Amino acid sequence: MKNELIKRQLPSLLEREEMIEILQREEYGYLPNVEYSISVDEPTFVYGQYACGTVEHTYVTLTITVGEKSHSIRVDRLLHNDGKKRPLVLFNNFHPMYASRYFALEEMTEKDVNFLCYCYEDITSDNNDFSNGIAPLLLPNGQENGEDCGKIMMWAWTNMRVLDYALTQDFTDESNIAIAGHSRLGKTALVTAMLDQRIKFVYSNAAGCSGDALYRGNSGHHRTENRWITGELIEDIYQMFPYWFCKNYEKYAKTNVPDTFDQHFLIGSIAPRYVMVGACSLDFWADPKSQQLCALASGEAWEKQGLTGLVGGEVELKEGQRLLDGHVAFFLLKSRHLLSRHGWNNFIDFIEKHKA
Repeated sequence: MKNELIKRQLPSLLEREEMIEILQREEYGYLPNVEYSISVDEPTFVYGQYACGTVEHTYVTLTITVGEKSHSIRVDRLLHNDGKKRPLVLFNNFHPMYASRYFALEEMTEKDVNFLCYCYEDITSDNNDFSNGIAPLLLPNGQENGEDCGKIMMWAWTNMRVLDYALTQDFTDESNIAIAGHSRLGKTALVTAMLDQRIKFVYSNAAGCSGDALYRGNSGHHRTENRWITGELIEDIYQMFPYWFCKNYEKYAKTNVPDTFDQHFLIGSIAPRYVMVGACSLDFWADPKSQQLCALASGEAWEKQGLTGLVGGEVELKEGQRLLDGHVAFFLLKSRHLLSRHGWNNFIDFIEKHKA
């Protein structure tokens, strides 16, 4: 696959701060520099019999205040009740906390980690409305300028505020903080880890275009039997979801390839920490081959620091294979666009393998 990378003629990785600057200015936008405060109420008990009574489900209401405006979100907690510090996984999900196709709730409580889970639309709506949730706290006048952040950055900012709270709690092993997300929330997990070095492990699942897949080499899209068979383009994603990004990103909808960067900048900006990319073999829209190539290309950021990137990634993976040995991990499942129990198990194994 290294020959394939050479053909795609990727821009060379830059210093971390340079890559973050480009990605903010050209793609995700800048967060405003606001002063904020956080308050959290007492936990409310939900259920206590997970993992044979060793894991309790409670929730808290986390209120963020900026100036005279406040917004509250519910944060569900799956915590072992023995008082031991454990790795903590932040999971910004599509749904309120319950067992779903994205979260194998009962199986995950058997793992030696704690979870904080919350719903992304409790943060701000997934549309062009910048007047609800956290949005008016951060951008009171909406997206006025080309560099103003979009919804991905707002979800990422709130991920960091949940982490602020988590680090005040005795159940959190602060040396092993993880974050996970699927699809648009996989993009968000990567952006969160790009900005916040307190996060040690990040898992993006099927994040695809504008997330964990390369732009270069994507030949465009067409349909066969009502299915996309090649990857999503910037023109597609920006036409459907312009509010995820800053307005500066629109200019790349004409070329579909930014001149100065590609998505290996995003993964590479997380070095020297740990990144797992999950791909689904039938998820042609997310372009699993370009996901693996993105993970492989980003490895240079770790190699510059004398560390390993994606170990074994030079050969295209087959369905069911996984690579966990390096600081960058990758796996390929036989499925469509899904965050499954198999992906979760791979991520927990990755944490166990590399935790402090």
